[in-house]
Amino acid sequence: MRRDNGEPAARLADVIRSHRHRAGLTQQELASRAGLSVAALRDLEQGRRHRPRLGSQAALLQALGLDPREAEEPASGAAMPQQRAAPVSEPTAPDSVPSQGPGRAGLRQGLWLRALGPLEASLDGTPLPLGPPRRRAVLGLLAINPGGVVRRDSIMDALWGQSAPSTAPNLIQAHISRLRRLLTPGGKGREIIASAGGGYRLNLPVEQLDLLSFRALTADAETARTLDDRLRACALYEQALGLCRGEPLADLDVLHDQPGVAAQRRQQADAILRYAEVACGLGLHDRVLLRLHALAAAEPLDERVHAHLMIALAGVGRQAAALRVYEELRDRLNREFAIYPGKALTDAHLRVLRQDIPVVRRPYGQPPRPESSEGAD
Repeated sequence: MRRDNGEPAARLADVIRSHRHRAGLTQQELASRAGLSVAALRDLEQGRRHRPRLGSQAALLQALGLDPREAEEPASGAAMPQQRAAPVSEPTAPDSVPSQGPGRAGLRQGLWLRALGPLEASLDGTPLPLGPPRRRAVLGLLAINPGGVVRRDSIMDALWGQSAPSTAPNLIQAHISRLRRLLTPGGKGREIIASAGGGYRLNLPVEQLDLLSFRALTADAETARTLDDRLRACALYEQALGLCRGEPLADLDVLHDQPGVAAQRRQQADAILRYAEVACGLGLHDRVLLRLHALAAAEPLDERVHAHLMIALAGVGRQAAALRVYEELRDRLNREFAIYPGKALTDAHLRVLRQDIPVVRRPYGQPPRPESSEGAD
């Protein structure tokens, strides 16, 4: 297929591919953010889909930080979409907060350590080889407890349990030495991993560790919400959650039950619920649906999560799906625990039944249906 004949599919392919590369996103990352399958995104980028759905176009352009209204431009052969100036009615990222979304490691200078997902590190945009699983686990323990002392005994328990060899302290020290050389090549700069109190402490500023960036952004979002600045709060939550690439330290099964990892999982879940509350209050129900679906799948018995999901579904006109969420959870609670739904879920159910949740008709806000993980009504 020629790329200069103005065909809509070819034009859209150029837009998506160019801006994905500029944002430093992989196809997997962009597909996840837009609620599409990787196969669907690949077909769009390669021009194999001649008439992509408008909702899919809008979701992709929005995930790339472009104006969703530009979704019509590829069909007319118009100029490449520019970075959007968001309408007043939608949240924009505050100027005071640096963009730290997923896939942007390649744009960074200095060290960037990511623990909110698989453990990754880069230096001046170049990925760092973190070594074998136990060395990665040592760094993961430090990263999930930034600024705190992680005792050597705790590292031994996490790595070996009751089967720690007599050489375990020396092996841990060897891993620490390798990590120090890796994270501060040539020994320049202050010591990132410091010895302290029979253990080690990771010393990184907020702009070099995604977990600290996440906590700073959610704290600012809470402040904005307290001041009733909901647009700013929504933008800050979006930035914070954009740092999350799944479960914290998702590739380190040995650390799954560590207190720091469990605490971070709770913080991410709480941030999604607070974001949902603010976004739905602004009529941006479609913004939170994918995250709420994923959280409901991970927390199948959490009534708060399902209550927020019901409200978001009803807010985009999917009352039948919202009622099914209630019925399925009610049946599960009765079958497994012989209990009735609590106040949060029953209140959401009544609101849906009474149609007490205004349906927001946003031109390009409806989430993509067949390709997304939400399922059909």
